[in-house]
Amino acid sequence: MLIKQVVASIFIVLSLYGFAGAQIAPWHYQTLISEELVDKFIGEISGEIAMSHVYEMAAYNKGRKLEEYQTTFREASYVYNKAIEYGFDTVEIEYFESDSIWDGEVGELWEISPNLTEIADYDDQKAVLAVGSKSTEVTAELIYVGNGTKNSDYEAVDVKGKIVLGYGGTNSLHKKAVLEREAAGVISFASIHPVFDPDQIPWFEISKDSAKGTFAFNLGYRRGNELRARLEKGEKITVRATVKSSIQPYKHNIVHASIKGREFPDESIIFSAHLFEGIAKQGANDDISGSAAILEIGRAYLQMIKDGSLERPRRTIHFIWVPEIHGTEPWIKKHLDLVKTMLVNLNLDMVGAHMSKSLGSYNLQRTPYSRPSYLNDVLQNVIEYVAHTNREILNNRPRLFTKPIIAPTGSRDPFQYNIDYHYGSSDHIMFNDWGVGVPGVMPITWPDMYYHSSSDRPVNMDPTQMKRAAFINAVSGYAIANADERMALKIATDSYSYGLDRLGKEYKRSTEMLNSSEPENLTAAYKRASNVLKQAIILQSETLRSVTELAKGSRSLKNYVSSLVKDISKTGKEMEKRLFSYYKQTAKAMNLRAVKPSLTASERKARKIRPKPTLLVEGYMGTDLPSTALISKETEKKFSAIGKKKIRELRRLIDGKRNALEITQTLDAQFESATEAEDVMNYLELLKLSGLVKL
Repeated sequence: MLIKQVVASIFIVLSLYGFAGAQIAPWHYQTLISEELVDKFIGEISGEIAMSHVYEMAAYNKGRKLEEYQTTFREASYVYNKAIEYGFDTVEIEYFESDSIWDGEVGELWEISPNLTEIADYDDQKAVLAVGSKSTEVTAELIYVGNGTKNSDYEAVDVKGKIVLGYGGTNSLHKKAVLEREAAGVISFASIHPVFDPDQIPWFEISKDSAKGTFAFNLGYRRGNELRARLEKGEKITVRATVKSSIQPYKHNIVHASIKGREFPDESIIFSAHLFEGIAKQGANDDISGSAAILEIGRAYLQMIKDGSLERPRRTIHFIWVPEIHGTEPWIKKHLDLVKTMLVNLNLDMVGAHMSKSLGSYNLQRTPYSRPSYLNDVLQNVIEYVAHTNREILNNRPRLFTKPIIAPTGSRDPFQYNIDYHYGSSDHIMFNDWGVGVPGVMPITWPDMYYHSSSDRPVNMDPTQMKRAAFINAVSGYAIANADERMALKIATDSYSYGLDRLGKEYKRSTEMLNSSEPENLTAAYKRASNVLKQAIILQSETLRSVTELAKGSRSLKNYVSSLVKDISKTGKEMEKRLFSYYKQTAKAMNLRAVKPSLTASERKARKIRPKPTLLVEGYMGTDLPSTALISKETEKKFSAIGKKKIRELRRLIDGKRNALEITQTLDAQFESATEAEDVMNYLELLKLSGLVKL
């Protein structure tokens, strides 16, 4: 009887859990590569090895030895030596000219009255001394000015010759107190996360150019408030600041390594990550994590090729470790012929944060509309695979992870992710830029609650996340580098599937624009909404067409892709009809008549202008204009109403094929603020004056 009860109990439990081990979820996730190869990548890629690189390079903020500025920085030496050890086919360090840079040596802040207490020391935490602080030794009264970044903060106080305490941003506080009112120096306790981590000290700097500039110290929010409370009670505090710094000439250090392709060595992909973000700041997650991850990706490739578990890729794979943006630009310019062989760029920036500690997720920042690419879809395929195999799926419970990707000393957190629109501010923008044209993405863990602060240390990173990030990008990169016609067909199929999904999301976005419109703006809202959908259709079509570069000359691939593009177009046209129908119903509910919007005079004019880049654009990056007597500051200001955030994308859209109206419409679909054709045409005139475009 007892045995029967036990058996019955077990049966009930298994029933409740859906026969956990036997039940198959109603979907099955696969990557573009085989399951056998997935298992080999999971087994070979090590979050522990990646984390060891982080500890070696960024266990703590180290003071720079002066000889580093004259020779090679320790991070570059470390990566170079590891790349040699791992057996990359080519390894080199290149040096590029740079401006001189600030180096901190001593930064001590003491309370000398009424107590003798050390407040901050550069030897303890490098972030306490603001970059740009000049050598000095001063003893002065400490005075509190509140925020300290507004003129009204100084109405009742005389700060001349005193050291100012405030909670405003360090540079703004220094400008108001020192540069404008002759204070001796400032102490800021501005904080990015005062509640989450009141002791973290942000990496802030002050102007390095002013002769009047002295020094600034950064304190944690808690420590700053302790001083504030004492001053507000009427206590008189005298402090002594001792600073020693220097300006050092140096050169950008860039490590470049490669794995040569076996079949198409003159076609390639490139991984990038920044070893340096400035020289004083040394962030663990930002971005030694990305640098360590691509080093581990390279090691894993080479080891698997060596032991026969991985075929040498058809195409060459490049890796560069750079000073963020400032080093990437001269490297690309020097190697422009090499860069022209590159199909895509995977730029890993801040990929190792401990997700649950940092309240974050793994995010893919896609290529901009101007660089439609299958790269986004390849990465999304692998990201989704990791997400769905590294969380408990309700209808397949209680199997926690079906394909665990976990480091021995790492977390067992489920993998959370987002696929986002394009965002710049890292090295992929240099590859995407209009004079280069390589589609680039940025995988990133965000938010990072320790970003740009003294708390950006390995303790707030996760070996499991490092393993997952390396796996995702290693598999994605290899799928592209080794792609043949069969792989291209699989990528096109995925891209088509994701494209339909994105069209649905953009349709929803379009209807929401109508839902949130006031009656008097409904027609204008529909005009923007219909353009959002139109641009999504164009983007998905061009993304599909990009796949054909993976099997050039394949008629079957080209025909297959063409059929998918036709279907996207057909689906898009149906959606456009549905959107107009929704617009009519919305107008009717508002007692309005749905009017089809027409082009403005500026838009009609823009339709006739087709800007073409000149030869000067080849290798051109950034948003600065070439110096010319034709462009005054007033002219540039007048013609730049388009806004700095849009300028980079506007330039990328100038390909000799799009007219100014199409450029306007593409910008309008990507940015929250509306884009006016007249502003675009004015900026094109500015580019014409600079010799960068012909109209």
